[in-house]
Amino acid sequence: LLKIALRSTERVLRLTHSLLDINRLEAGQEIGSRQSVAPLALVKYAIDAVSPAAQSKEQEIVIEIPDEIPEISADADMIRRVWINLLENAIKFSPPKGKIYIGAQLQTDVVLMWVQDSGPGIFPQDQERIFEKFTRLGNFEGSKGLGLGLAFCRLAVEGHNGRIWVEAVAGKGSKFQFTIPVVQRELES
Repeated sequence: LLKIALRSTERVLRLTHSLLDINRLEAGQEIGSRQSVAPLALVKYAIDAVSPAAQSKEQEIVIEIPDEIPEISADADMIRRVWINLLENAIKFSPPKGKIYIGAQLQTDVVLMWVQDSGPGIFPQDQERIFEKFTRLGNFEGSKGLGLGLAFCRLAVEGHNGRIWVEAVAGKGSKFQFTIPVVQRELES
């Protein structure tokens, strides 16, 4: 019971922080607390936060992140919440015993990261709209939520000078992808 209470409290705190960040980012405020952070560390934290939900549906989360992925320049808490939101959606919409893939790869000066589910997919006409506040697609059974998670993800990623999008085929799953700039190291002479 204590673990359940703790996880529920953490979820409420994440939602509260996300609501505050949505207001700040919409007002045009810059992200202030950037640091060098390893994408894999953020992923492991996010998986830990969502693992009870995945275990209850007997889902497997597969990590496809090479060891040599460079650090990104990010507000670690904010990008952890992006991962958690994307993973919670993947768990919610994937069937029991489904697989969820998490990956990352270097692309020049950004790290491309993704979460791919085995759910029903998203129709092309909805793929841009789902990132708007209070948008919930009514064509999914069991769809609950406030419609703020993906709006937060978009604002957070764009606030880091990245971009976010979804590739999906109705009936075949969705792959949410986003980019975050790598840490720019000064060259020593």
